[in-house]
Amino acid sequence: MRVLIVGGAGYVGAPLTYRLWEQGYDVTVFDVLNFGAESLVPLLGKERFKLLQGDIRDAALLRQLVSGQDAVCLLAAIVGEPACNREPETATSINLGGSLNVLMAAQEAKTKKFVFVSTCSNYGVVEGDAFVNEEALLQPISTYAETKVQVEKAVLAATNSVFHPTVLRLSTAFGVSPRMRFDLMVSDFAMAAVRDRKIVVFGEQFWRPFVHVADIANAIQVVLEADSKIVSGQVFNIGDTKNNLQKLELAQVVQRYVHGTTLETVQRNSDPRSYRVDFTKAKDVLGFQAAWSVEDGVREVVDALKMGVWNSPQEARYFN
Repeated sequence: MRVLIVGGAGYVGAPLTYRLWEQGYDVTVFDVLNFGAESLVPLLGKERFKLLQGDIRDAALLRQLVSGQDAVCLLAAIVGEPACNREPETATSINLGGSLNVLMAAQEAKTKKFVFVSTCSNYGVVEGDAFVNEEALLQPISTYAETKVQVEKAVLAATNSVFHPTVLRLSTAFGVSPRMRFDLMVSDFAMAAVRDRKIVVFGEQFWRPFVHVADIANAIQVVLEADSKIVSGQVFNIGDTKNNLQKLELAQVVQRYVHGTTLETVQRNSDPRSYRVDFTKAKDVLGFQAAWSVEDGVREVVDALKMGVWNSPQEARYFN
């Protein structure tokens, strides 16, 4: 299968790129490379792999790239609320305008499969401890989530007998990646514990779902290989129920693996996001189940930090 991964050099995209290439896919990565191409260096020059630099706001270039592809995976975006809030107009032009360019190019090329990577942040704030599934009301409360919701609507509306798009709402990602990030909660807490022996938790009672980057890659491959009838026009939450944790619970997990770490909590009565997510549909329909627990991911990152895998994990290139 020939697959175009738009945004394939990023934190989530790089593990997907390696997985599909190792599974025998013909992989083309299209990425603006804001953080460089270091994450994909081992694949350069390999058969069945191409790396092309460019911007998803270039509609004409996208049409050329999509032609002849069997599937398109759209991951490219200004990721996360802080990054989008710094430059909301740029974020909207990329996350909404650019994403719609990719969708239109895939439609025109009659690409068989189209996977749009969205976010569970779309659920916003859920009262109490109730679990939300794919049918829950979307309550985007940031530029990042608002653009994702708008693209979701366009992607699902494009479904027809020859074009089979799927939306994946990801939990907060964690785990070691060729393009590492330390601004995400699991790795942020892990680095604070290893470096400072102290974690500061803002709003300890609020909920987040988590999913390892390797499990995300697996989920996308499952969709690519699934019968179109079961994934066409469908939305799936990607994660695992056991990986729904409150912020304080996560900090306590990290504390167990980094002895001597103290916790400081800062009370917050409101949080931009708080939600527990139900992942039953992905398990029942796709047969997908996350292999990584948060505890496993914490151990992985903590061990890598202690071994000095990253010389200076506090550098700006590890933060969006």
